[in-house]
Amino acid sequence: MAAAAVAGRPRLLALLALVTAGSAAGAGAGLTAFDLAGRYTHSFPNGTVDGDGYTSTDRVSVVPLDARRAIIEIHTNFYNGHQCNIGGLATLEGDALVTRDSGMNGYGDGGPCVLRLRHAGGRITWNDEGSCSGYCGARGTLRGGGIAWSSRRPISGAEQRRIRRDYRRSRARQ
Repeated sequence: MAAAAVAGRPRLLALLALVTAGSAAGAGAGLTAFDLAGRYTHSFPNGTVDGDGYTSTDRVSVVPLDARRAIIEIHTNFYNGHQCNIGGLATLEGDALVTRDSGMNGYGDGGPCVLRLRHAGGRITWNDEGSCSGYCGARGTLRGGGIAWSSRRPISGAEQRRIRRDYRRSRARQ
C-alpha cells in the first residue's frame, strides 16, 4: 500500500502542475464582452429647482453579440430632470467596451464621441472625457460615471431582443 502511495505521488504532482498551468493560462485569457453582460441600476433621491423631490434610476445595459462586441445602453439622471441617453455598438479595446460616434461632437476638444465602459474595482464605470455631451441635457454628463458592480442582474431574453431590435432600427435610419 505504501509503495502505491509513493508511486502515485509523481502523478499527483504532474496533475497539480497541469491545473496550475491551466489556471495561469485562464488568468491571461483576457476580458470578453460576456464578462460585462447584464443590467446595472442605481436609484437615488433627485429634485427640481421648484423643490419637488422624486426618485431617479440610472441604468446601464450590456448585451453581448460575441466575445468582442456588445450593444450598450446608458441612461443617467441629473438634477431638475436632465438626462443622458446613449447607446450603440461597442467593441472591446483592452479592458473596455468602446463606442464611437463620429457624427457627434462634444464640448471637449470638438472630436468625435468616444465612450469607454469598463469594470473598475467594485463598479461598472463609463467616461467620455466630455466628447459625448450632445447626448445629455444641460446638467448631464457622461464623464466619470459609475454604478456598483453588485447591482448587476441578468437581462431577460425578451429585453435582449428589444435592445437588439432597437439597435437595428436606429442603424436603418442612418
